[in-house]
Amino acid sequence: MLHLHSIMNGIWAIDRDFASNYLPLLAAYMKADNKLNTFNLSSASGRSMEEITENNGVKTYSIKNGAYTLSEYGNWIRPEDAPQDSVAIINITGAITKYDQGCGPSGTKTKSELLARCVDNNKIKAVGFVIDSGGGQAQAMLGMDEAIREARKIKGVGAFVDDNAYSAAAGIASSCDFTILNNKNAGIGSYGTYATIVDYTEYYKSLGINIIEVYATASKDKNQPFIQALQGNTKLLEEIVNQANESFLSMVETNRGSELKAKRSEWGTGKTFTATQAKDMGLIDDIGNFSYFIDFFNT
Repeated sequence: MLHLHSIMNGIWAIDRDFASNYLPLLAAYMKADNKLNTFNLSSASGRSMEEITENNGVKTYSIKNGAYTLSEYGNWIRPEDAPQDSVAIINITGAITKYDQGCGPSGTKTKSELLARCVDNNKIKAVGFVIDSGGGQAQAMLGMDEAIREARKIKGVGAFVDDNAYSAAAGIASSCDFTILNNKNAGIGSYGTYATIVDYTEYYKSLGINIIEVYATASKDKNQPFIQALQGNTKLLEEIVNQANESFLSMVETNRGSELKAKRSEWGTGKTFTATQAKDMGLIDDIGNFSYFIDFFNT
């Protein structure tokens, strides 16, 4: 599940259709409904238990065209055990978060550490991110961007989009040396940000709970963007979202550089694009299967 302190608020770079898939779980969490609340709220992670996920449920690995797929947390199938001249593969699936998602996918802090371990291993010649995600937290994306920039100083880093890369996922793809989409109908885009805020007032009243907040006299501006948004004035919150959005779009422009053929007004409005459209705009480098992606490291 999404990291608990960021579920209800925060700046998100995520496709709305993708985010809406989490609403039933979110509602269950808010209502503490044990019948619906099937996700694990503990702090356990793959660091302390066997790392069984949808991407590595079989305790083995295979080398195909030099690709070496790491386990989610790098403890089960480790970068340090990679064969000579291999391309290490790190998966980015589901919601992108800064911190690890309980027993689910690792966060970008862990993925950044995993990337650094790959860079330090001389047997690994390059690193590939296999992405299938609707996006996630804006700060998680920015942290991953910084880690990839550092890695690219030493080794090649590529992105292979396995059907979908939206918002923060598309931003992470732009950070790599090149981006390949797996077929012409694969999707990328939704470059943009928004904020979520939840008004608990009526819910807590229904439970007989009345929350009273008292601020220090000098703290006249504290929490005002959120307080005013709850009162119907979203201007201050929009300013925060706009700042985050500018950082996002500027990052993509910097990352794609001279390869970017379209103006920001064409791609930076939150629209999504097929692989064919994205290639014409210079948002990606090419379209091809996974073997083609691995071969791209040799071009």
